[in-house]
Amino acid sequence: MKLNLKLLAGCATAIALAACGGPETVDETPAAEDPIESEGSLTEDPEIGMDEAPGGDMDMSMSDADADVGNETLSALEGDWVSGDDNLSEMSILDGTVTMMYDGEVLSTETLQAVDSCPDAVGETSDMQLITMTSAEGNETLCYGIIALTEAELQLTSYPRGNTLTYIRMPAVTESDAQ
Repeated sequence: MKLNLKLLAGCATAIALAACGGPETVDETPAAEDPIESEGSLTEDPEIGMDEAPGGDMDMSMSDADADVGNETLSALEGDWVSGDDNLSEMSILDGTVTMMYDGEVLSTETLQAVDSCPDAVGETSDMQLITMTSAEGNETLCYGIIALTEAELQLTSYPRGNTLTYIRMPAVTESDAQ
């Protein structure tokens, strides 16, 4: 008897839905030739659409090829350097961190990054690898162009000043040196 009541209730529901037109259904997947319809905008401004060119303050990140060159440059910069002008002025670069020292005392710690451009650069820089050093407090970023980078020497030009900074790579300390 219970089975018949359930069956009867199910049939009654099916008849009622059929008589009332049933639930409203919508095609889940439109045909390929149908236009894609949207129910709103991601912005509050209806004048901004997907077909507009990007603008404003966009983050212009480096391409994969530029990033590879930047990573190679950052790796080549790693090590301990002494100023060619003042042997008490030293710079140590490791894992994207620059530690500036004078007479053995740490002056600053900065983050090193390869970049595509320096806003304050004067003249053409497209053929030059560019780097920035940002202070740990983040309140100052200095931009440099790499004039020369070898195993023994580093020459940087400082923007916007344009002066040349020369550093000599310090020999790496080995275990036998420490004994």
